[in-house]
Amino acid sequence: MRRISWAAGVAAVLVCAGGCGAQQGSRNAEQPLDPVPVSATGPALPLDSYMPSPDEQARSDRAQAVLERACLARFGLRWDGPGESALDIGRRMAASRQAERFGVVDPEQASRYGYQVPSWSTHNPRVGAILAARHVDVPPDVEKVLYGMTPEFGGERVPKDGCRAEAAGRLGRGAPEADRNLPARLAVQAVASTAEDPRLKPVLRAWKSCMERAGHDYASPKAASQDPLWKHHQAPSKTELTVAATDIRCQHEARYLPTLVTVTAQHQRRLMGPHTAELDRLQDQQEIRAENVTEALSTKPSHSTPAEGTWDGSG
Repeated sequence: MRRISWAAGVAAVLVCAGGCGAQQGSRNAEQPLDPVPVSATGPALPLDSYMPSPDEQARSDRAQAVLERACLARFGLRWDGPGESALDIGRRMAASRQAERFGVVDPEQASRYGYQVPSWSTHNPRVGAILAARHVDVPPDVEKVLYGMTPEFGGERVPKDGCRAEAAGRLGRGAPEADRNLPARLAVQAVASTAEDPRLKPVLRAWKSCMERAGHDYASPKAASQDPLWKHHQAPSKTELTVAATDIRCQHEARYLPTLVTVTAQHQRRLMGPHTAELDRLQDQQEIRAENVTEALSTKPSHSTPAEGTWDGSG
């Protein structure tokens, strides 16, 4: 029985106490996925500092795995999972979220993928299929202790809700309670306000005029990216690549991205005002959690001998 599947992990909210990527072990040899380009995540916004960056998410997921393994070792169980691809899911999810919030604005992405989802993104069906194929069920004894499916194991009492919950508790130890989903909700509200902001109208007119001169009739970059002609294709057509490249050129000419970032940032700050106290608590929580993550990653791994019948992840 699988308590938490890879698919469920990918569908879950990115900010999760137990680590977004640390789900399953892998019996298969790891094959590297396309790397996430440095330019993909785009410009920063005020609310970003209240959400884990891709690198922070990766460290958190690795710390979660370290603490889970240490907990399991107390019961004579050795688990070498989760695999590298599982540990990378949270980082890729964070990068994918940041890369998509302004639409297609990166020249490199437009020239390679057009309006298609990049090959490194967790929103790419191919990436999801590859990651899902690499993951297997946790071995029975490990599963029982990892998820707290038994009150005791080997004569020792199992932590409430298992080693996974214990590890998550360790990473949050000493941190104040705070609404970790608040920044994402405010970000959504800021996007809606930005779409109605009159300061974008002259920019969109300039962009539309530029596109029309090139023979493309779209009301906005979003409309161009959502043209039905681009759907249901595994690879972008020459026409799509041409339109995407022109789109980026016109964005640059109209100063679309700088304006969009400035306006969005202002709306975010306005919305953050009434939530100063909650955001301060969230920042304190993140700082304490970061300290706990550093402590966990600096802990020497246990070299306990696996109990008979346990699995070491080697297949």
